[in-house]
Amino acid sequence: MTTVELLPDGAPATCGDAHTYPWPAKPGRTAALHTDIGWSMTELGPAAPAAKDLLRLVAAAYLADRTVSRPQLAMRRDLHLVVHLEQPDLWTEDRLDRLADLLHWLSGDTWRIDTVPARPIPAHHRPDILAAPVEAVSLLSGGLDSLCGALLHLDRAATTLFLGHRDSSTAVRRAQDLVKDGLQQRQPDTTYLRYALRPMTTTRERTPRTRSLLFMAMATAVASGHQATRILVPENGFTSINPPLEPSRGGPLTTRSTHPWTFHTMQLLLNALPLDGLTVSNPYAGMTKGDLVAAALRPDSTDDLDLAAATLSCAKPNAGRLPGGNPNLNCGLCIACLVRRGAFAAAQRPDKSVYLVHTLTGATRDRLLRLRRHDIAAWTYATGAGFDEYRVIASGVWPPHTDFDAVLALCDRGLEELVCVTI
Repeated sequence: MTTVELLPDGAPATCGDAHTYPWPAKPGRTAALHTDIGWSMTELGPAAPAAKDLLRLVAAAYLADRTVSRPQLAMRRDLHLVVHLEQPDLWTEDRLDRLADLLHWLSGDTWRIDTVPARPIPAHHRPDILAAPVEAVSLLSGGLDSLCGALLHLDRAATTLFLGHRDSSTAVRRAQDLVKDGLQQRQPDTTYLRYALRPMTTTRERTPRTRSLLFMAMATAVASGHQATRILVPENGFTSINPPLEPSRGGPLTTRSTHPWTFHTMQLLLNALPLDGLTVSNPYAGMTKGDLVAAALRPDSTDDLDLAAATLSCAKPNAGRLPGGNPNLNCGLCIACLVRRGAFAAAQRPDKSVYLVHTLTGATRDRLLRLRRHDIAAWTYATGAGFDEYRVIASGVWPPHTDFDAVLALCDRGLEELVCVTI
């Protein structure tokens, strides 16, 4: 079992064999952690201690997820978190178990969580931070779905705070910058905040499964600090369900970031804490990506289409390793890119995105095709054989009273969009 301990910078560690992550008192970095949020989280407004402690717990899980190697054969890790909290007594065994179960659902790992009282740290004063009340906090990642959610919500920009994670990836930051500029040109009242939180130590997981939970926990603290009652996580329902495209896919191999069960269990956790006035939801859970693109992008708007083309949906943005590759481009061949391409076609919107697969030639393009052969095989199988309804339903856990007929119909419509793609 690997132990990760998160504590305020300067506080003594309690576990001698733990990988320690001191959290700086002010935005900045320690030897192990870089963050735009100080330990007291003044940057987020006067958030409730329960919301700040939730973010600390999830941040510890994210750091462990990113930095602890996954065994090649077992695939499952045994992870132990020790987290210093303002209100450790609030986190009863039942509440910690709820969080551990949610982490297991997302990552497939086994989690044990212990809490200890945090040493009091004076809050740093930030007179430039104005925690104006808002109605909702909406996540904005730089991807196509979150852009569509922002465009559909722009008429309420004055009462909505858009929130993102300042990623270490240059390509993601570039997409976020372009989205921010585009939204503010269209609606000057748009407020888009981004905060970095990442390990300074060696990262061993390129696609941490807990990243979405970090976003939600950060949004919870921001919502608490700005008196918001709603947290919005824009994602099309087909991608949220993420049905296995072939029989070999399943479990934590299939991302569950915005699965209906993830929202259900996150809401149960908020309800169990003194945060029951907050709701977290996906407003577009009943839509395919094509539905969402059609609803958000005005058909004759060059600005909308250009902004959509600037977003980054690619699940495997490692193209810079290929001769002539451009890491700022969507590859066009991973499952996320194929869903994106199908969405534009189904929505009858011109796709002005530049895909790497369309820019490479000769042996370099052949190499990209080989690198994406498993994605292409899954796409080929699914578009040829369709979905087995039992396999879709058995691919995950579902909230009570789920309408499985609607789930299967949504998956079929999403598959119809995938058929529109030509490789």
